[in-house]
Amino acid sequence: MPRRRRLPREVHVFPEDFPRSLERFKEASGLTWTELARRLGTNSLTLRRWRGGTRPNALHLLALQELAASLELTHLLPVVRGRHAGP
Repeated sequence: MPRRRRLPREVHVFPEDFPRSLERFKEASGLTWTELARRLGTNSLTLRRWRGGTRPNALHLLALQELAASLELTHLLPVVRGRHAGP
């Protein structure tokens, strides 16, 4: 049986300045941390962890991007970039 060719795997490079960007986004939105957490479908403790350097999961990042788009604040969020890794 012929070998299957492996496709390159995409690796996401998470921005190091995400906590700072989240702070700027919160200030510009005029939302409290509690309201921001509610709109993202999470809680204030999770946002505190993100501000401390923990990375949000993909669903929360998507929710954050959608909220930013609805508030016209997408320019305040960093872009998570993808790149191909390995053969």
